[in-house]
Amino acid sequence: MTEAPAEVVCILCATAGPFRPRGAKDGYSIEDCPQCGLVQLVPTPTPETLRALYEEESYFGGEGSGYSQYESQEEEYLATFREDVRRIGEFVPKGRILEVGCGYGYFLKAALDAGYDAYGVDLSPSAVKFADERYPGRVFCGLVEEVPEIQGEKYDVIFASHLIEHVTDPAAFLRSASRLLNPGGLVVMVTPNIKSLLSRVSGSRWVSFKIPEHVSYYDPATITELLRRTSFEVTAIDSAYQYYALPFVTTRLRELLHPVSRLIPPVERTRLLRDRKIRVTSGSMRVIAALK
Repeated sequence: MTEAPAEVVCILCATAGPFRPRGAKDGYSIEDCPQCGLVQLVPTPTPETLRALYEEESYFGGEGSGYSQYESQEEEYLATFREDVRRIGEFVPKGRILEVGCGYGYFLKAALDAGYDAYGVDLSPSAVKFADERYPGRVFCGLVEEVPEIQGEKYDVIFASHLIEHVTDPAAFLRSASRLLNPGGLVVMVTPNIKSLLSRVSGSRWVSFKIPEHVSYYDPATITELLRRTSFEVTAIDSAYQYYALPFVTTRLRELLHPVSRLIPPVERTRLLRDRKIRVTSGSMRVIAALK
């Protein structure tokens, strides 16, 4: 006998499927919940499948899933994270910050340079090793709820850039994060906005459709509802920008515009333009919320 597929449940509001299909990619259906509007993968990848992906040596620097040019784009990431740090400084000008999903520690550098007492956790052993060599005693491997070095600690800000879309139980993650925050502390998240102009224009070619690691896709309404359910109050939602070298951006544009893009000459590879860094939108949003 063929085993019946597991019932699909919305990871935000727990409504049982079926959901409304809106596309498919790499063996998964992309569907939205008729009750709350959250867009998610069907079937939902298991936490074990995702953790195995992040723990692979190739997640940072390999091909396919993950971040294929992560180390070579350090300067671009630093410029991006300095914007996040400046925005955090408008609400919390000093204090302790914990970054969840810290990678190689680029945000930590931006925060430390700005005078914050910053720490990080990540599931990638290779990324943690890299970051710990730069910032000894500040970076730990594991999930927020399982890293012994941070249990019982308190922070003024928890920062998570491009993390919540990876989480199969986002409410549990935010509750774990809230236990590490001082009263009135902030959670600051950057995540793809499924209702952004870039998402709508790109369709199935949207850069943020990274399957299966991105299990859910939020918009301002659904991320606000998630935070409300976990005792946070949204303070601000901004468009999030990233810095990239011009050739990287034009490569992505050519992928999006293919086959018409073949008619566009690669002028960005000239000596004058190839090292230029530009600030672009990836269709993401920065969400700032205070613990009630």
